[in-house]
Amino acid sequence: MNQMFSQQLPPPYARSSSTVERIVARVLGVMVWATLALVGLVFALSLLIWLAVGVVASLVMSLVTGRPATVTLLWRRYREMTRQHWPKRQAAATTPRADATSAAGGSEPAVVQDVSWREVP
Repeated sequence: MNQMFSQQLPPPYARSSSTVERIVARVLGVMVWATLALVGLVFALSLLIWLAVGVVASLVMSLVTGRPATVTLLWRRYREMTRQHWPKRQAAATTPRADATSAAGGSEPAVVQDVSWREVP
């Protein structure tokens, strides 16, 4: 009964793998990875197709109902968010020193300019 559950090891000469077996193992490994990559590519492509179908359906429904398309509303909201997050820069000061405008009584805070200095004879 003890022999039934014990594992039998192969003889020592059969344990060493030949060159052909290693090549077959590498080819099978490459085939498995290629299959997984192909499945991922098909998944990404199907998502892009469904996204395109959704955009077209949204635009067609906006023509039928007269309301703005969902894509248009999302784009407007995105543009509003980017305008709030990235405010426009104020005009740079005309003087190279930042405290020159405050001494002159300028109303807007000046942006410090980088000035390349040169020797004056």
